[in-house]
Amino acid sequence: MHTVITNLSSLWEVVLAALIFGAGVPAVFAYAVRWWANAETVDAEGRVQRNYPALAGALICLILIVIVVISGILFTAKAFIAHQFGIHLFGQA
Repeated sequence: MHTVITNLSSLWEVVLAALIFGAGVPAVFAYAVRWWANAETVDAEGRVQRNYPALAGALICLILIVIVVISGILFTAKAFIAHQFGIHLFGQA
């Protein structure tokens, strides 16, 4: 019974990670695409009007996505990097 309680108490951590990485990152990417599409509009006379706050929001989201992807790759390869190069990332001993 102790094992079941321990597993259930750790379940919220797994659910939180799944929500952040499984649904959160694609949602941020969707916001980036939406804001990028609204960054430039063409009026009736054919002039391009730029929406700089939308462009800035899209770029911030895309930079966040790149940081998350690079962090995930480094977290996955942390033991290899520690062994081959002596660089200890994420507390790898």
